[in-house]
Amino acid sequence: PLSKYPPLINDISFWLPSETYSKNDFYDLARTVGGDLIEKVFLVDEFTHPKTKKVSHCYRVVYRHPERTLTQDEVHRIHQAIEESAVRELGVEGRF
Repeated sequence: PLSKYPPLINDISFWLPSETYSKNDFYDLARTVGGDLIEKVFLVDEFTHPKTKKVSHCYRVVYRHPERTLTQDEVHRIHQAIEESAVRELGVEGRF
């Protein structure tokens, strides 16, 4: 069933590690940390720095609760946990 409550949308960007990186790893991490409150995660931008050749990804995370309106404070805590987990577990360099 679709929720009638409004979504909250937050973006997260980071520099990719030089080792092998998979978008699916980030999708899995975000859904593990955010659980059922995450409706959708998708890549919105990919940027390669012209001098350093480092690659950056920006993902959009859509949060929505099926039974109530979420507050930005509760979503911010989850989003911050996703950022910290991405740095720790995926080895990315945050741009947040």
